[in-house]
Amino acid sequence: MTFWIIVALMTGLGVAVLAFVLLRKRPEITDSLREQNLILAREKLAELDQDRAAGNLDEETYIQAKEELETGLLEDTEGEDRVVRVRPASARAATLAVVLLVPLLSIGLYMQLGAPRLLGTSGTPGAPNPHEMNAGGKAMSMEEVLAKLEQKMKDNPDDAEGWYMLGRVYQSMNRYADAVTAYEKLAALTDNHPQALIPLADSLAMVQGGKLSGRPYDLVRQALEKAPDDPTALWLAGQGAMETGDYQNAIYYWRRAESGLADKPDYVQELRTLILQAKTAAGKAGITVEDPGSAVAVAKAAPATRQPANVSASIPLKVRISPALKDKAKPGDRLFIFAKQVGGRPMPVAAIRLTAGDLPAELTLDDSNMLQPGSKLSDYPQLKLAARIAKGNQPMASSGDLQSGEVIVDVASGKPVELVIDQVVP
Repeated sequence: MTFWIIVALMTGLGVAVLAFVLLRKRPEITDSLREQNLILAREKLAELDQDRAAGNLDEETYIQAKEELETGLLEDTEGEDRVVRVRPASARAATLAVVLLVPLLSIGLYMQLGAPRLLGTSGTPGAPNPHEMNAGGKAMSMEEVLAKLEQKMKDNPDDAEGWYMLGRVYQSMNRYADAVTAYEKLAALTDNHPQALIPLADSLAMVQGGKLSGRPYDLVRQALEKAPDDPTALWLAGQGAMETGDYQNAIYYWRRAESGLADKPDYVQELRTLILQAKTAAGKAGITVEDPGSAVAVAKAAPATRQPANVSASIPLKVRISPALKDKAKPGDRLFIFAKQVGGRPMPVAAIRLTAGDLPAELTLDDSNMLQPGSKLSDYPQLKLAARIAKGNQPMASSGDLQSGEVIVDVASGKPVELVIDQVVP
């Protein structure tokens, strides 16, 4: 009803403006020959004066031309001025046509080209509206909405948006096991999109009594590989790290979440309370943690194994592909070699880009491959190394990519590392 009231008001305003323009009184337009000829005469006289001053006309010729101009002007302007009055006889008919046709055409075009079927829905198109009427003419209950949505998913099992809505409904009803099933379907249809993995991890945690340890924590970190700045994923990752006693990374994740929720002071205050709890727990456990405020936290490194800052580190690498997977890689496929912290943030700290055609390859990972300006390989006592051939040429893992297992290496050792690409990402 509100929509049609707005439409009526806007259409009425438009019709009123058009009617005013059509019916307003027109000014009379006077066509005065005398005024027009006087203007022309003044222009020609000015030209004669310029020619005489420039020496192009002698005095006799000038006087003769001036007399002819005055005589012609007198003959042309004899008689009365002519007045032309513009009065459109069809103004009233045009106004009547506007009043009748504009609303009819507007509504007709909307019904034909618009989306009138969405006028009775709210939220996501295609989702059941909680305010719809049931067969008895009453507003639908949540159970009726759920039944309708469940039937819709039986009829359309490939509707990713529907599975997301169904999972949300299940969560609102505290049916977390059913929500897990819905989000599993969503993850399968969207190739493990972060917006499927995050609510899936949350629902799994609720099934486990609110604990994120195990698969929920793994799903959150998998989501962060594709969406490293997602505040919800960072918040959950902080909880997962806290549960495992990884207080340093709990602080790191929550500081990152804090920067993404800067416009929500209530959430920021809650995050700071959690960070304080992590510091307190770390202190009781005798663990020293770093907290540079809202800046990115640096994973704690053992002082005994940290190299001096002025020593450059490097890791010799050999990368090859298993003969069983050689036919699955094209020479132009992008090859990424990553180095990540051990027990730290999931984002790489160093990377090398090649192509599958460069394999087998022998190379060296050093400070020139660091992703963070000013950082060094020697800043990390240990690193996890892996190689991946990305079929979609994107660094984020996706189904069908070819990858190696992760190899943990002591950076200070300088020992060569061999990476064998022998796995297919499911």
